[in-house]
Amino acid sequence: MTTTARLALVPRDGLFCKDGRDWHTSASGRGHALDWPWPSTILGAMRSAWGRREEARAGCLFEARDWQTRTATIRLARTLALRRGFAAPWRFEHTVWPVAEDALWLKDQDHVNRLDAEPPDVPTLGRNDDDAREALWRPRLPQAGKPLARPRWWSAEDFVAWLSGKRVAARRDESALAPERRMQSHVGIRRDELTADEGVLFSHDVIETLEPHAEWAIGVEVELPGGAPSGVATLGSDSRLAYVESLPDALFKPPEQLLESFRSPTRGLRVVAVTPLCFERGWLPDGFVANGKEYRGHLPGLDPELILRAAFVPRPIHVSGWDMAAGAPKPTSRMVAPGAVYFFERADGKPFGEFDARSLWLAAIGARTKEGFGHVAPAVWSYAERAE
Repeated sequence: MTTTARLALVPRDGLFCKDGRDWHTSASGRGHALDWPWPSTILGAMRSAWGRREEARAGCLFEARDWQTRTATIRLARTLALRRGFAAPWRFEHTVWPVAEDALWLKDQDHVNRLDAEPPDVPTLGRNDDDAREALWRPRLPQAGKPLARPRWWSAEDFVAWLSGKRVAARRDESALAPERRMQSHVGIRRDELTADEGVLFSHDVIETLEPHAEWAIGVEVELPGGAPSGVATLGSDSRLAYVESLPDALFKPPEQLLESFRSPTRGLRVVAVTPLCFERGWLPDGFVANGKEYRGHLPGLDPELILRAAFVPRPIHVSGWDMAAGAPKPTSRMVAPGAVYFFERADGKPFGEFDARSLWLAAIGARTKEGFGHVAPAVWSYAERAE
């Protein structure tokens, strides 16, 4: 019987999740780490934790092909980044979210500026003759100013306020929502002598998840046969230990402030990527096709036909990994980065409401959703009314 478990993976000694670059891409012999694990890495940790429990029950070790078949039914659903004070019970306020691409920090501004989308005035200089893409709305700068670096993470309070169309303060302590990195050095070992091989020196980044007054963790919603694993799990490229704790269901439910913002009907809808999105046509959501000078299609969970008005998408990310059973690298996929924002209107001109917000909260779109990719969050878009 398959059950759904909601768990927190609390790393004990930080994280090292290597990106897709080879160890020898530079003379430094340094392995570059991701700033947060891919969902597929988290799925691998859950499969390993479940499999080790089953090995203990069976009293034997599984072979490589057994791991593939026995864990094939495990599915990763929604994932969350978490940060709390030590020993505090988990609450929604402890969730941490990627900063949206329509948020702009300007020098000497005490608030975060909102990049609205507006119809284009001039065509782009690209060689593609896609009329629908040329007609996509472009970002509009709210005012002149010097852009500042965008932080990686947002607190739950600021993220929900941004989704709800509220003003968000440009806090000076936003850099605190970023785990520190440190470099860890290693030396190779001669197998025949069990001594150090000084000719094999390498290093890699470690993401520190413990802070003086807080700790980072990973929230997971996973479907697996039997009960949920407990105790400890291993996570990342060097199998660092992580404690397994249970999470309350409230962490995965849509916040009331966001639902309240949709109770006043809005003609515009923003969809913000929370985890990497895997689409067949790169940046364009699956199910949307060009119809004259518009992209039209449907989003999972919503019946009406939608018009894609704008897409604020940064450069793609390259997601890869290591197949533990095959002992070989997995194919590399180009995906849409977390924080990307898509702007929609309904083709029938009707407004979006609370039902749409509930349906899209942490919903999965695109491909590889059973690995935890493709999750999004809905947001109001009021510019559709102002553009008339």
